[in-house]
Amino acid sequence: MYVDEASFRRCFFAKYIKNKKISLAHTRTYAHTRAHKLKRFIRAAPNRCFINIHIYLYICTYKVLARLPALHTYGTLAFFLYFGHYWLLMQRPDVAVGIVGCFMLYGVVRFWMMWGAAFHGLNLLQKNDSRSPNYWQQQKRPLGSLEFGSIWHAIIVPNYKEPISKLRQTLDTIASQTIAHQIVICMGMESRDPTAHEVALQLQSEYAHKVGGFCYTAHPLVEGEVAGKSSNENWAARCVKRLMVDKMRINPDHVVLTVCDADSFFHPNHFAYVTHAYCSDGEDRFHRFYLGVTNFMPNVCHVPAICSTRYTVLSVGRMAELGSPVSSPFPLAIYSLSLRLAQKAAYWDPSVIPEDWHMYFRCIFADQGKVSCSRLMVTVGTEAVEGSGYADTVKECYQQSVRWQWGAVDVGYLLVQSVSKWDVPLLKRLSLLLTAYDHHLLVVVMCISLTCAPWLYGNIPVMVDLDFLTGNQSLLALRDVMIHVWAFHFGFHYFFLCYTDHALRTTILKDRMYFDVDAQEHPSMGGWRRYLGLLLFPVADFWLFVIPTVHAHTKMFISSSFNYVPSAKQGARPPKTSINSNEAASHASTATSCSSGVLSNAETHMGYERV
Repeated sequence: MYVDEASFRRCFFAKYIKNKKISLAHTRTYAHTRAHKLKRFIRAAPNRCFINIHIYLYICTYKVLARLPALHTYGTLAFFLYFGHYWLLMQRPDVAVGIVGCFMLYGVVRFWMMWGAAFHGLNLLQKNDSRSPNYWQQQKRPLGSLEFGSIWHAIIVPNYKEPISKLRQTLDTIASQTIAHQIVICMGMESRDPTAHEVALQLQSEYAHKVGGFCYTAHPLVEGEVAGKSSNENWAARCVKRLMVDKMRINPDHVVLTVCDADSFFHPNHFAYVTHAYCSDGEDRFHRFYLGVTNFMPNVCHVPAICSTRYTVLSVGRMAELGSPVSSPFPLAIYSLSLRLAQKAAYWDPSVIPEDWHMYFRCIFADQGKVSCSRLMVTVGTEAVEGSGYADTVKECYQQSVRWQWGAVDVGYLLVQSVSKWDVPLLKRLSLLLTAYDHHLLVVVMCISLTCAPWLYGNIPVMVDLDFLTGNQSLLALRDVMIHVWAFHFGFHYFFLCYTDHALRTTILKDRMYFDVDAQEHPSMGGWRRYLGLLLFPVADFWLFVIPTVHAHTKMFISSSFNYVPSAKQGARPPKTSINSNEAASHASTATSCSSGVLSNAETHMGYERV
């Protein structure tokens, strides 16, 4: 049984109507336009008590499983650091060496696979970055594919009290798209923001003529919803569907939804690339998430070195994840999917804060496990958090890392759905569980365990084959083996990181709009200062990943209720134009002027009720 927030409300509202003997005709104010749906729901669900108990058990199960990450983290560390030290060290040192060896082997294999995928991803990014503005429009597609010009992109930009200058930057990169005439911008405003309507109308007057359509929504936060990106997107997507499909009669199979942040900077060919992939996928397009390569480096020159290094490592890691042919990437903040798939999953869940992974899991279990991710090897920029000063920026970066690790709460959701949704293939469920476990639970305990192992188990003697030709063996302490392995990989990691950072800044990101990565303009991005800062990557990983993860798990154990806090961002800086972006903007404006104005009605406020 697939239970979402909408069915939860319908269930209890139906019970309320029966107990109070209220006529359905008198409930339209409360239920908006759902009276006929509620009547069918009552007739179709005679055993409502069982359904209520079922939903209550689901809620209790999720609350219990929200404590699972903390139990796993503290339980594993307690065994390894305390019980293992006093028992394994004395009774079974061979088991202790085996555990440490497995962690080291996993780390080494993962290290070389990551960097191999990173270089492959870098090569793909460089190729796609140099494509001409009409490249994707001119590519051949399978016979019977949808027409390239028939696809509409509805881009939802959720925001809450964001500076209008920052929103303009995002809209500038959307308006400069080579297919801007096929794009409808939907500003996802919040009704509790006192300046929402004023900002939306101002942006509409500036950008409506640059794209195929412009609209905005004002999301009213109602009981049962959590303030955040997910509830905002849930409301905005329903309004977009009502406008474009119900009112303007556009084929829903030709509508692609894209969600992004208020500071997302798209490549000029991004949506042309999405359109090409969408048209080429055939019927599989309705089971796909389209992911660009998220890059956190637009403003790394303006943040402290430890934060800059952390965001650079994240950008390289995401590039490696999407560049690897064997990985199973999950969506990260910015992604596209078909309107039909969003409808099948009942849109975004308004009762959660982590929305990207949760929506991906939601679609998978609603679509019988057919959903997968298509990798688009073009970078999508999103800014690093930036506070009012050095200490404030480091604090905001730490807090953002804690919020990201709240996504571990989806492990419980994934477990429940994996057990209850037997129509999803077993291998698909296991793959999801293993990927989520690796990302949210395994890595943090492995990092802490390997950091402490030389002091806890370092004196255990280990036989090592140092001469592969003669087969001679040497007796070394485990501490010495670990230090030599770590030093060897530290050197390679630092060299590879410096190389990829330089390649990204000097080729792919150099001429991108709103990317401040030019060493000539910002001395901190070039020479010895930049490379010295990148030496901080072990410190940055520990203080801005490992510790925040433990903090988040502890907080989830205490309470599974969270308050959404937007990341700190500074105002807009002067734009940096380039030859490619100017050509794309010229091409987009020409295409817009030639469009027939099909979506002229979209340039209005959509304050519709919940569908």
